[in-house]
Amino acid sequence: MNQTVKTNSTTIRTEWREDDGISYKYELIMRESSRVASYGMPLYSISVEMKNSDGKITTANTSDVFADPGKAIVFFEKIVKSLATPIDLPYVVEDELSR
Repeated sequence: MNQTVKTNSTTIRTEWREDDGISYKYELIMRESSRVASYGMPLYSISVEMKNSDGKITTANTSDVFADPGKAIVFFEKIVKSLATPIDLPYVVEDELSR
């Protein structure tokens, strides 16, 4: 039996950057899930969108990676500052979580 899980999402921060004709959009998103394991707990996700000079768009996101808002914000600021690309995102998250 498939169930639809309803989540409430709120975008906490959005940052745009431009570098060498490439535009980046970063979003920090907070969600509250109705799942048993995380019921009512705010969880933080990050998405990265990159648009090159030809108009091609590439995206990546992490779902519910952080439960601590402070750590989520620090990590978000780190990826914005370093202009992390969608390809970089999973590796940067893995590195951060292995510390």
